Amino acid sequence: MRGFIRRFLPQSVRGQFVAIIFIAVIVIMFVGSVVEIFIENVDLPAAEDNARRAAVVAALLQETPAEARGAILATAKRAGFDFEILPKDQIRGIPQSYLQWRSVEWLLRIDRGTVDGRWLRIGGRYAFVIDLDQQDVLAHFGMPDSWLTSGLVRASFYRFMAFVALPVLIWLFAVWAVTDPLKRISAAVGSAEIENGEQLFVEHGSIEMVGLARALNRMRTRIRTMIENRTRMLRSVSHDLRTPLTRLRLRAERMDDGPIRTAILSDVQHIEILIDETLTYLRNDVSTEKLQRADIASVLQTVCAEFSDVGFPVSYSGPDRLLGWCKPNALARAIANLCDNGVKFAGNVTVALTATGTAARITVGDDGPGIPMTVRARVFEPFFKEDASRGIASKHGFGLGLSIVADIVQGHGGRIELEDNQPSGLVVTIDLPNAADLQSA
Repeated sequence: MRGFIRRFLPQSVRGQFVAIIFIAVIVIMFVGSVVEIFIENVDLPAAEDNARRAAVVAALLQETPAEARGAILATAKRAGFDFEILPKDQIRGIPQSYLQWRSVEWLLRIDRGTVDGRWLRIGGRYAFVIDLDQQDVLAHFGMPDSWLTSGLVRASFYRFMAFVALPVLIWLFAVWAVTDPLKRISAAVGSAEIENGEQLFVEHGSIEMVGLARALNRMRTRIRTMIENRTRMLRSVSHDLRTPLTRLRLRAERMDDGPIRTAILSDVQHIEILIDETLTYLRNDVSTEKLQRADIASVLQTVCAEFSDVGFPVSYSGPDRLLGWCKPNALARAIANLCDNGVKFAGNVTVALTATGTAARITVGDDGPGIPMTVRARVFEPFFKEDASRGIASKHGFGLGLSIVADIVQGHGGRIELEDNQPSGLVVTIDLPNAADLQSA
């Protein structure tokens, strides 16, 4: 059915909107004809006929002598019409409520046309009153007892179509042609990775939506190509640096022991650390690794054990087992980076794990100098370093450790925050969403 509709509808949103309006007008005209036929074939009272009937009888009475008017009223009475001649003094004290009359007129669709009269409530009944002469008026008591009049049915139908059916139809079209495709594109942007080679945005729908998806796919391809070229260049440079560094290390090791040999080996080691840090940052296995259900507690315990085995004061606090959705290798790298930063600047590092209703919370705390509040917003930026906050040892890196951690947490769809530890130090809090629907992230 949807394919049939798409085949005959215009391909652009503008054309589809015009087609929907045109179809709606045709449907209203068709259904309106059916309603008119129903009104003609069903005996519904017509309130507007009262005014016309009163005008005809009033015209006859105005041309009839006063003594003969009774016969005309009697004839009308036998025909089922309730007319009365009342003195003007009797109705002069009756207030004419404009709001009340307009409400009745709007609801029952009473059209007085050129009839010079008014509706009044006399003795608890509505009557259409027309002046006969200076002393008398003609009152026609003929308001239908039922609210279901022909005018009400006709007016209700057209008002319903104009203010309910047509807006609902346009709203459904907007959801189908505009809102849903935009939601799909927004969801694709939020869940997919730039490095993913698959097509991100489905080129399907109206001409405008297809054009938007195609433009986004082309932009994504250009961004991915730019990132790949940059990564390839930096990897090549880093790799080419290793050969002369290796030769330099071998030559330095053949030198006699002394301050120059020690300084050269220290500088070579420093450069190798910088190269390794850069290559680690450029590795794309963080984004390509898939989410899987794993034991988060086991991942954290393994990282802490690796540091403890080489003498670093890193401890674990939390449950022995906690299943959740994560990228185990990437998560281990993130926690290892945080622990590595901690042992450089603090005496003790504690990795804690707690489970909440919707997330697994990991905290890495230390008792070091901490990070000033003024620079916390920038510490996750690549190549940013704040030497004064962490001490002289921070000069031995490119400032990519926390940036790698932030990328990994973002790849999990999680959140990372920096807080002060008490009495001193820094606490890094990571919240990892713990839900099965993250498999598609």
